Order: sequence, then structure tokens, then C-alpha cells
Amino acid sequence: MTKIIPARVQLAAKRGFVRTTYQAAAATLGGGITLNAVLGLVRGEIDPVVALISAAVALTSPLIAGAASYFDIASKGIPEDYQIDQV
Repeated sequence: MTKIIPARVQLAAKRGFVRTTYQAAAATLGGGITLNAVLGLVRGEIDPVVALISAAVALTSPLIAGAASYFDIASKGIPEDYQIDQV
């Protein structure tokens, strides 16, 4: 049975998903969450709506970025920069 996505490409796509998700989570937590927490402390108030929206963005943004990476690699194949030269 022929697979639509070759095993090597599928593995690369999974790795791309994990790497991109972690990178996006680090950026989201480091930037967005910290910024909202600092602003809340400086102002002496924590707005529940802003906190909920920030939490939703922090949870969904990395997954969306990871999924975009996965589907990009799965549809286009392993990027040339990621391939090991066959000498």
C-alpha cells in the first residue's frame, strides 16, 4: 500500500510541529503573558477579560503555528535546508 505522505516526510513534519510549537510557546509566554502581568501589577488591577483572552491566545497560538509547520512540510516535502546531503 502506497502512503500519501512518505514516512521520512511525516517524521520531519512531526518534528517541525514540535519545534515550532515550543518556539511559539516561548515567544507567547515571554512576550504576551509577561506584558499583561506587568501591566496589571503596575496599574494595580487585573482585568479578567484581558487575562482570559491572553490565556486563550497563549494556548492556541503555538498550536496553530505548529500545525502550519506540520502541514507545510507534509505538503511540500522536507525543506532542502533540513536534508542531509547524500555524498
